[in-house]
Amino acid sequence: LRELLAQALVHGKGVVHLLSPLDGLLDAMVAGRSTMHLGRVKVFSTERACPGCGTSYPELDPRLFSYNSKHGWCVDCVGTGLSLTREQRKVMDDSQQEDAQGRERTFAEPELSDVVDDAVCISCHGARLNPVACAVRMVGSGHGKSIAEVSALAVKDVQRWLEKLKLDGREATIARDIISEIKGRLNFMDSVGLNYLSLDRAAPTLSGGEAQRIRLAAQLGSNLQGVCYVLDEPTIGLHPRDNQLLLQTMTKLGQDGNTLVVVEHDADTIRRAEHVIDIGPGAGMRGGKVVAQGSVQDILACKESITGRSLRQPMQHPQHVRRMVDGSTLMLTIKQATLHNLKQVTVALPLQRLVAITGVSGSGKSTLARDVLLSQMQTAMSISPRLRDTQMPVWRGCAGIEGWGVVDRVLEVDQTPIGKTPRSCPATYIGFWDTIRKLFADTLEARARGWTVARFSFNTGQGRCPDCEGQGIRTIEMAFLPDVKVHCDTCHGMRFNAETLTATWRGKHIGEVLCMEIDEAVLFFASMPNISHPLKLMQEMGLGYLTLGQPSPTLSGGEAQRIKLVTELSKVRDDITRRGNKPPHTLYVLDEPTVGLHMADVEKLIHVLHRLVDGGHSVVVIEHDLDVIAQADWVIDMGPEGGAGGGHVCVQGTPHDLAKQGSHTGNALKSVLLR
Repeated sequence: LRELLAQALVHGKGVVHLLSPLDGLLDAMVAGRSTMHLGRVKVFSTERACPGCGTSYPELDPRLFSYNSKHGWCVDCVGTGLSLTREQRKVMDDSQQEDAQGRERTFAEPELSDVVDDAVCISCHGARLNPVACAVRMVGSGHGKSIAEVSALAVKDVQRWLEKLKLDGREATIARDIISEIKGRLNFMDSVGLNYLSLDRAAPTLSGGEAQRIRLAAQLGSNLQGVCYVLDEPTIGLHPRDNQLLLQTMTKLGQDGNTLVVVEHDADTIRRAEHVIDIGPGAGMRGGKVVAQGSVQDILACKESITGRSLRQPMQHPQHVRRMVDGSTLMLTIKQATLHNLKQVTVALPLQRLVAITGVSGSGKSTLARDVLLSQMQTAMSISPRLRDTQMPVWRGCAGIEGWGVVDRVLEVDQTPIGKTPRSCPATYIGFWDTIRKLFADTLEARARGWTVARFSFNTGQGRCPDCEGQGIRTIEMAFLPDVKVHCDTCHGMRFNAETLTATWRGKHIGEVLCMEIDEAVLFFASMPNISHPLKLMQEMGLGYLTLGQPSPTLSGGEAQRIKLVTELSKVRDDITRRGNKPPHTLYVLDEPTVGLHMADVEKLIHVLHRLVDGGHSVVVIEHDLDVIAQADWVIDMGPEGGAGGGHVCVQGTPHDLAKQGSHTGNALKSVLLR
């Protein structure tokens, strides 16, 4: 048979047609009839070419199925799945080259964010791979799927596809260990609450919590023992329902012989810990001490522990009289939103209210609030007020938004840094630093020397320290180590030269004012309302430990977000409202503002959000924190599940309405409202 097969391949030039079954073959041959109709014909080839059109392809290689390799990526989008210009393709091509050993290198993500837009590649339709790679299919289930089609599925859908995959003989032998490994890793992603993510989800679109849980799932698959894992707030972006899954996963890591050190504010995680170390008692210079350590009961028994007090006496609801939503309430109505997993969502958001958008991870919260509401309202606000009666926005992702004309401006308050250089600080960002400079320019010493306000700038001019150029720190370049930053040995961190520091106001020079903590500055500038008002707001936000000149790069995301809120609050003056002047109606959109906040700071944040609403503004918060949800005037609960199983409005109403329903958020909210 082998010899005959070899002869057939020679005559067929590498192609053999196999006919089966052979019933009636002899009679057909004797009668001289065609044999092609007798059974099913299978085509086998040694040439890797289509017998119909003659198209050939190279020998299959694992790199062919990677969009990080030239062997596999779509040549038009260079593996991004997005439309690129010729110049952008060149940049992407240059940013990823294979070394001499053929190892692939991944793109640098900040590269990506600068050159890529959101339009899908017209060649690969977002698959990222070239036509040859997409033509290879797994035939063990139905018509078979390409690797791009499998990658586009959510984790839970891939799990179901693998269960239905039927492989026999040699195929089953080859795939046995591989499929077992894939199933195991998919189960790890499921165990950390990420079963709604598609396998081809781009990394820049992941939240911080999702990215951290993916790394955690990877560690679960390593089966290592004796490892010390340090996790920084793993519950970020996690719904209370999925929180329990994460805790079970971390418990399993510990049972496997590993040690877990978790930095966390979540009450459930703290209660599940076997040993708790509480750092405090305050923040900044007032912290840094071990207030209490031991079991959860030891923390609860410590009177100095703010964490213990928050666990003993959780927040009571409502803290603020709930604002009614009725027929007279102004509404912002989103019509038929279809972006991403949203399924023809039409929902009304009451204006001049605190609105919480909730739901499990991947349910469509951020898509609705940021990608549809925020994005389209920003487009609408770009239209001049005098043209709004005649000119309508071009809506994307939804059929339209009704009631947008009563909003004067839209603002997203996120956790991006307020500045990238040490010259940026809370005083300059909020805006009262200019007033402080005017105070010093008006002192007797400054007037006698003829100094103006420009003298007291650490960004430019003759007043700043010439060695550190007003940064207060100097960067020492190390040959083979990271750069080291040290205090400037000329100005000792004061940012100004010695001559400028001779001018004083109330006994302090301008360098000492920059080093002053917010709590101290509130008293120091008590007679100056333009300065003391934003300082008091920062104090109320729990930021009293920061200094006026704290370099922006040293601020956490939560601190940066709260400083942005203070900046907005400083524009909402209570005395202006009392005089009857109407401030501009602002729609604020916040994405999980409680990230990185202690339970005691969450309570302060809630009061700030209520103050924004009391000032006549509208606040929309994407949130998992149950205390914030319980304080909302109106709740829109998305779901019921994540990914393809979400995209619907499950419940909308007051927090008590939500608790009466059977949604995941409502079930978790019951215990909070009954405290």
